Amino acid sequence: MSKAATIYTASDAKNNFGELIDAAQRSPVSIERRGRPVAFIVSPADMEAFEDALLGARAMEIMKKGKSLGVKASETYLRKLLHAKD
Repeated sequence: MSKAATIYTASDAKNNFGELIDAAQRSPVSIERRGRPVAFIVSPADMEAFEDALLGARAMEIMKKGKSLGVKASETYLRKLLHAKD
């Protein structure tokens, strides 16, 4: 997700929502209110990559500390975290 973010004001985002969704498929979209970022819209692929990187970083941190939940507890935690349904 190294692409530069497109910037919309909150009112532009509201008035041009379809355009914003299309833009988010190409690069992250930053929504600003009073000149400050308040939200980001990203494509499903970018969100999945972000989640993978975050979970990978957390796993590396746990491995470095030598603390593990075990397989069953880890699966339960990840299912809850990702809202997975069987």
